[in-house]
Amino acid sequence: MLILVSLGTAFLIELVPGDPAVAVVGAEGTPEQYAAAREALGLDRPWFVRYFDWIGGLLRGDLGRTLVPPVQDVASLIASRLPVTLEIAVLSVALALAISIPAGTWSAYRYGRAFDRVASGISFGLISIPSFMLALMFIYLVVFTPESVTVLIVAVSATAAVGLASAVRRNNAASTARERRNRILAAIGILAVGVVLVLVMPDFPRQGFVRIGEGGLGENLRTVALPVLVLGLAESAQLTRVLRSDMSTTLKDDFVLASRAQGMPTRHILLKEALRPSTFSLVTVAGISFGRLLGGTVIVETIFRLPGMGTLIVESVARKEFMVLQAAVLTVAALYVLVNALVDISYLYLDPRTRHVRV
Repeated sequence: MLILVSLGTAFLIELVPGDPAVAVVGAEGTPEQYAAAREALGLDRPWFVRYFDWIGGLLRGDLGRTLVPPVQDVASLIASRLPVTLEIAVLSVALALAISIPAGTWSAYRYGRAFDRVASGISFGLISIPSFMLALMFIYLVVFTPESVTVLIVAVSATAAVGLASAVRRNNAASTARERRNRILAAIGILAVGVVLVLVMPDFPRQGFVRIGEGGLGENLRTVALPVLVLGLAESAQLTRVLRSDMSTTLKDDFVLASRAQGMPTRHILLKEALRPSTFSLVTVAGISFGRLLGGTVIVETIFRLPGMGTLIVESVARKEFMVLQAAVLTVAALYVLVNALVDISYLYLDPRTRHVRV
């Protein structure tokens, strides 16, 4: 499959208009100079000949060099761009899962009630907003009007805490002392998190990226916080809907109903009984999202000026850097295959019965 991906990339880039010789010689060059540059770069040969030459170099561990100055080693170029995209993708998917698992679980448990309706409305809203618009909104709010974010954090945490406290008062007779205590602690915890966020929230940069080796872990996380927040929220909406749908079905299964009949606490039923068998679709969609983020975040990377794989692929297409483009697409495709393989392996943990299936 990877060979087909690289072959298709080589064929498609041949259809893209443009000539790397113009970038090498300059716009004022003569036809003879352009012809000499094409011959020196090997562009006078058919595309399939160049492709098989590149495959031969790939088998020797040589990805080639860029055509357009400044000339660089392709492997070194990808090695400098890939960690940026991997960090953004990993943190975005981690944030999406951290949001979607509790939100989707509680939405399924409170199916059709206030929390479920609010979570569903927010999810639909995030799904309908393009990532570039979400990025611009965050830049305006967080970078240019940070006081509005402070007000929003205080308002959301106070509203959530008051809602939990009101639920304790309304259900005082029907709930146990432990449930009342847990809700009060949750309300206090939400208020504490809101206060901490307001006190420690740093100033986020508008654009740019600082590597860990250059400015330390703290500065690195500060520069990736906004793009990770944008992508993580966008992905969490879909993951929340997927988990809510699967878990609402699982909660109606016989083994869950039996646990309820035995008087098991809600936390045990949700986390120990219902969550694991409800995460097959969640893990699958999370794997697909991670693969998509590896090469499909070019708009967000452009807005925040992140030197990742997405911008590298777009720049390579514009310059007809076929060696860079083929290597970048092959790298993304290989990682995508690896992620899908890990997703398949995770099914063995999620459902031990799959270990004994024979094909």
